[in-house]
Amino acid sequence: MGWGAPYGWGLEYAYMVTPNVDVNAGMGIGVGGKIGVGARYYFHTDRAFTPYLGANLTRSGRVSNVTLTLDNEETQYSINPSGVLNLRGGFRWQPGHVGLSGTLGYGVVFTGDPVEYNPYYPAPSQRLRDVVDAISPGGIEISIGVHFGLGK
Repeated sequence: MGWGAPYGWGLEYAYMVTPNVDVNAGMGIGVGGKIGVGARYYFHTDRAFTPYLGANLTRSGRVSNVTLTLDNEETQYSINPSGVLNLRGGFRWQPGHVGLSGTLGYGVVFTGDPVEYNPYYPAPSQRLRDVVDAISPGGIEISIGVHFGLGK
């Protein structure tokens, strides 16, 4: 969960394919529904605290006809389904079956700009466009996670 997280506020299942690499799949909600797959490389799996690097491919769903007002300026926009490549790094602390992670990353939208403004509204100012861009898919990720070890 967090700002820009690949699966938004959601659930993820990860499986360790080697002692240092997991593959994962998840789904959740953010700005629209999210679903995707990913992988992480953990540097020190023999320790409770380990840094990692990862990548995820996610698909965000459609959000239609959102009206936004900022400083007496109003616009209406929709966010089309989009694909995002999330490049991320962080740490995992897992001293037992329950652990925590913190992640920083960046999501690159590879399916074009997903935002469409309603042409019946005046063209939004740059400030209003910046707000819409901040909540649309892609961009900076700052997230935390709770891990539950289901294996050995």
